[in-house]
Amino acid sequence: MSLLMELGLLRRGPWEAPTLLDRLLASPVRAAAHYLYSWVVAVRGWASQRHEINEREDAEAARILAGAPAKSQAVRVVCISDTHDLVVSDVPDGDLLIHAGDLTDEGTPADLQKQLDWLASLPHPHKIVICGNHDSWFDPTARAAKGIVVADAEKEGPQFAPNMYYLEHDSKTIEFANGRTLKVYGAPDIPECGPAHFSFQYPRASPPWKDTIPNDIDILVTHAPPRHHLDLGLGCAGILAEIWRVRPSLHVFGHVHWGAGRQDVFWDDIQLAYEHLVEAGDVDGESIPSQAGGILSQLLSLIRITAAAAIATIMIPVWLVAPGALAEDGGSCTILVNAGQMHGNTGRLGNSIQVVTL
Repeated sequence: MSLLMELGLLRRGPWEAPTLLDRLLASPVRAAAHYLYSWVVAVRGWASQRHEINEREDAEAARILAGAPAKSQAVRVVCISDTHDLVVSDVPDGDLLIHAGDLTDEGTPADLQKQLDWLASLPHPHKIVICGNHDSWFDPTARAAKGIVVADAEKEGPQFAPNMYYLEHDSKTIEFANGRTLKVYGAPDIPECGPAHFSFQYPRASPPWKDTIPNDIDILVTHAPPRHHLDLGLGCAGILAEIWRVRPSLHVFGHVHWGAGRQDVFWDDIQLAYEHLVEAGDVDGESIPSQAGGILSQLLSLIRITAAAAIATIMIPVWLVAPGALAEDGGSCTILVNAGQMHGNTGRLGNSIQVVTL
């Protein structure tokens, strides 16, 4: 096994991206489901983005014909996370900047203030920040585990710029210059993943999320990913259940560095079949009991996902000509963004910054 790891054919730990061989050895059925579902959501996400771009272009053309003044209703959201004391260069412009936690490594007020000062220097008119497990100052339990005693946490802690909103189990409704308003909910809680001085941890088997996220939000910001999506299998089932219920337009998270990227999900039977099938897996090296049923149930789910992949492939020419055909089923779509900037376990930043237009 060590030779296979040296050759890069097997990963060294659960926080590294699994190789094809890792997936096949764990379960050929789940491996097939992973790659087929990834293709389905990539193609459907591409078509959905084309449809949104076409709608904006049509609206702009209609405005020009009507001689109306220019006033875009779009809001550009720039998503970052897991900077770990480092500064990202060339952050794209936008209307809203979101940092989904792990600003620092040690979570001291001084280190946090450096990151907040850097964020404050960026030109985005509105900024949302939550803490990650490394930002221990924000969690009184984590502070106590470090032996830190403070008389007044608000005065002794880091200070936020006026246009920067720190969210900890609460919401902020933001009004933008174009008149749009978006409601953002942020929460830092995360399944146990380290020592007691990591912040806002909970036992993986007892997620605290049920019915905690408001129904009327547009954007959800958490540090932990939802289970089975951009998470290497390390995400939280409680978060997944909540976003199935709430279905925000955008969910921004981080934590799992190798999971960085974007995925559009459509809350349909294909997604349900995929999540049902891959529920048997490993998290932090511990086996998670399967809820996927027997082999027949898994094979039926795989057949459904395979059929969806075939249909998505066939539909590519249709969506090239008429991307709006994807929206005709009336289903909702949520954009999932793992905004981690840390490039895996290298200690260097390097992942692409995700920019979402709502």
